[in-house]
Amino acid sequence: MITNVRVVDVRTTEVDVTCNFVVYRIRGTVDPYVGRYLYTLVRLDGAFQIRTRRVELDLETLRPHGTISFIL
Repeated sequence: MITNVRVVDVRTTEVDVTCNFVVYRIRGTVDPYVGRYLYTLVRLDGAFQIRTRRVELDLETLRPHGTISFIL
């Protein structure tokens, strides 16, 4: 689930955007992972393309497994 999409900064050819997310992992138990995405979009030929993207998890630990992968 993606929420609170906000434009943070607008420059000549780039736009910084942030949004909150929650992703659920279900393997015997339900583990919610919450955080935010940070994007830098660039305008090329009248359309926006992603220049950079970053995920920041709002967790103190990754329990119970200790590792996780996100596909953006």
